[in-house]
Amino acid sequence: MSLPSTWRQFQLFDFLPIRDPKFKSDDPLFSDPTLSAITSTQSYVVFAVQNAYIKILSKDNLTLVKQFCAYDLDYRISYMRPLMHSNILVTLAEKQGSPALIKVLDLTKIMQLDDSAIQSDDTMKHKYVTQVSVHNGDNSFPISCFAFNEFLTCIAIGFANGKVILVRGDMLKDRGSKQRVVYESTDPITGIQFNRMEEVLYLTTTSKIMTLLTTGRNQGKPLRILSNTRGADLDCSDLEVKTSRLIVANQDGLNFYNHVSKAQVVNFNVAKRKILRVFKDYLLVVCPLEDSNSGSSSLTRLLVLDLHNMHISFSLTISNLTISHVFASYSDNTIFLLSTDGILYKLHEKPINQQVEIILQRDLFSIAMSLATQYHLDNGTLWRINRLHGDYLYEKLDFDGAISKYIDCLLLLSGKTKNPNLKPEDLDDFVINVITSFKDISKINNITKFLAKLYELNNADSDQVTLLLCCYCKLRMTTELDTFVDELDLERDGTANSSSKLDLSLLNFDLIINLFKESGFYAQVIKLLVKLNRPNLIVELQLNELHQHQQCLDYIKSLPIDELLRILIDYLKDLLKCMPVETTELLINVFTGKYKPDTTFSLIDTEDISKKDLDLDLPQVEKVHMSSYTAFMSYLSGRLGHEVEQDTSETIEEPTYLPPRPSLVFPCFLYHPGEFVIFLEACIETFDKYQGNINDKKVLLMTLFELYLTQSAEHPEEKSDWLAKAGDLLRKHPDLLNKSKVLLISHIYKFKEGEIFATDNLGNFNEGMFRAAQVAGDVQGALLITKRHGDQKPLLFKLMLKFLVSSEVVYKQATPKIFRFLLDKIKENKVCSPLEIIKILSSNDFATVGILKDYLIDFVGETNKDISNNKKLLQSYENESTKNTLMLTELTHNAFVMRNNKCSNCEMRLEFPLIHFKCKHSYHQRCLNENTYIPGVADSKPKCPLCINELQALENLRESQIRTSYDYDVFKMNLDESQDRFKVISDYLGKGVMEDA
Repeated sequence: MSLPSTWRQFQLFDFLPIRDPKFKSDDPLFSDPTLSAITSTQSYVVFAVQNAYIKILSKDNLTLVKQFCAYDLDYRISYMRPLMHSNILVTLAEKQGSPALIKVLDLTKIMQLDDSAIQSDDTMKHKYVTQVSVHNGDNSFPISCFAFNEFLTCIAIGFANGKVILVRGDMLKDRGSKQRVVYESTDPITGIQFNRMEEVLYLTTTSKIMTLLTTGRNQGKPLRILSNTRGADLDCSDLEVKTSRLIVANQDGLNFYNHVSKAQVVNFNVAKRKILRVFKDYLLVVCPLEDSNSGSSSLTRLLVLDLHNMHISFSLTISNLTISHVFASYSDNTIFLLSTDGILYKLHEKPINQQVEIILQRDLFSIAMSLATQYHLDNGTLWRINRLHGDYLYEKLDFDGAISKYIDCLLLLSGKTKNPNLKPEDLDDFVINVITSFKDISKINNITKFLAKLYELNNADSDQVTLLLCCYCKLRMTTELDTFVDELDLERDGTANSSSKLDLSLLNFDLIINLFKESGFYAQVIKLLVKLNRPNLIVELQLNELHQHQQCLDYIKSLPIDELLRILIDYLKDLLKCMPVETTELLINVFTGKYKPDTTFSLIDTEDISKKDLDLDLPQVEKVHMSSYTAFMSYLSGRLGHEVEQDTSETIEEPTYLPPRPSLVFPCFLYHPGEFVIFLEACIETFDKYQGNINDKKVLLMTLFELYLTQSAEHPEEKSDWLAKAGDLLRKHPDLLNKSKVLLISHIYKFKEGEIFATDNLGNFNEGMFRAAQVAGDVQGALLITKRHGDQKPLLFKLMLKFLVSSEVVYKQATPKIFRFLLDKIKENKVCSPLEIIKILSSNDFATVGILKDYLIDFVGETNKDISNNKKLLQSYENESTKNTLMLTELTHNAFVMRNNKCSNCEMRLEFPLIHFKCKHSYHQRCLNENTYIPGVADSKPKCPLCINELQALENLRESQIRTSYDYDVFKMNLDESQDRFKVISDYLGKGVMEDA
């Protein structure tokens, strides 16, 4: 008989035949021909001989330790079963025509009895825990099987006549029991097993498999028939303890049943005599074999099946013998088999490491891994199995399978599953060997998978990461590259993080960037540069390689001000060349404090671009000629709609940074004078708002002045406009422009107004320049000097007037507006009288009186007005003097009647004593004494409290007039500073300075 080819065979058990040490003696042990039952408890091997005697052997050396009589000698012990993991033994003895007896024995207590008690048969017959008599009619049919549950509260006995009796009761405490017939048929009972989970009984006969209820009344009928066509032979069924499934062995295989139906079928086409479900997942199968030579069944094969891994863990053929009893010792994972010749065969499971080595010797790596995983071997063993498996597959040229196993090795060497017995050097050597083995270009897919897993497990160093990226680029694995860049954590410190070998400081990012660029992965380059915070390289890539000018400028606008300035200094020339308008707008915002980073812009969200598209359809530079900042803003408003207009209308917020010095970017405008003018005008316009350094403003003004004159020379058609702007600049900022530089630049570009401005030495008048203009007949030049210095030198207005009427040619160049200006200034500064002006104009025969008409009319009108005002003042003074004289006369010479009847202070009725004043106010004397305090009055003469302020003011005025008559220095100072000295003298005479004090 051959075993099924799908089942691999191993020898994973040690086999040891043990001969009875008392073989052929008068008192043999397990070789006794009268042996009727044998089993193993937690500590002993126990068997029954001579019908009713039980012998107890030590499990260590199989020597006899106790022997006693358990039943009457006319009973024969046919079954013995231990209670799991204890020394409780359940025995069953039969006697023809008498009820069967079940005794529960405690071997631990029996071992404690002295020899005299042991040797007394009558005594030992009653040394049981519980005894139960089982009645089956006339008791003429033998028991075919029996079983009990794990708590020994229920015992089932099957008979050869097809009857099943269930005994219920607490057998361990001898509290009595009850029994009843739960099933009855004509088919012999071949097996009984308890389902631990569902409280049902598995029952097998020669023709059926069924379940019975262990609780309630079933009226002798099964609960459910699991198989109606095929039963089980005697000793060919057992229980799988873990799942409470019934195992039934037949010729075809092994059938597994749950309490409802057949659950599984395992094909194993071998004849079976006995089966025994032992420890772990092992099933012992005793198979009869036919000798091909003799044709008799004298051979027996022993098989130990691993039902979890589906292989044969042990196989042994025994010749000329029959196995009569099989049992297992669960405490030490040992199987015992007793043959008919009295030899006890002991099968002991090899250590799991030896089992794995045996399987590895046959290159069955999957089975070895399954076994190692099942028994939770250390990661070092699992790693070794996977590595050997990978080496085996590599030799067989199965590179995909080999790299998969090498990756499994990485998983075992990484993270929290690391084995302390494996050193870091083991991982390094392993990785180097794998990389070396797969270095051929044809295996690049495999090494890429390996390196990717190595990086994922944080065990890749910088060189290995670089190699991984090379593989990604070679294989055009865009998704993986994106994932690598997106998940790159630059804040992670590889030296501080014990779970990672990668030190990002050692990673050659420059090499990686060049690698991406050479492979055309520009989107990934930009993502990486963003993470590395290298905006300068991003700008260089977009400008010089991708030519994405607008996108580059948008990215620059999203940078913080410090980064932005560094970028502008390095790349401003290129930006002005490709996008002059947009770049100028950005510069104005930056250097005027209006810049705010665009936080909504994301460079990573932009679309990818391939190498073939880089040099195609480059955008054309927009040509726009604008000569001023105002025109520039108007252009932006027209191009962008109302955006700029809205921005300018908003309230200007305080900048979040100090605007930088504009001179930083002056060199970049070398070939962009138009943009330079716009930039400088914008900076000057907003300079004072942010309180910048005055020296920077001087540089701005001087640069802009020179640029105006340069533009006037380069653009003759717009020369007048540029010169006008230069002149306006001189007039608006005369104190901030360097005179010597203005003079030099104006002389180079022949700008006379600038030369005139420069000759002004810190505001002092240069008479030579005025004389030179007169000699040259330069009316405008002389007028410009007059306007600039006339307020400091009023005489210039008179000289200018004389110059205008010095010749008819000069006279014709002067407009009435100029004459009016000069006459107003002469009048304002009182340089000369109207008679002198008439004399100057009448010195020739071409000047007309129309020039003086308005001036004379105004002069005569003002004179008449002054005369009228003086007459009114004189009349007012005379009236006031007369009035005051009459009042003094009345007060000093005439008496008057007091008509007051109330006090001017308390407004109560006047009562004596009281005081009347000439000012016609009256007071109680007590009111003046108690409630009135007059500061500054030293004499005791009463004074009216209501009039004292007016009186003191008059006295102070008089004292001032007297003091003025002695204060000559003040008089002289007022006289020198006044333009009308006669008025000053008249005022002093009016104050009485000539009177005798």
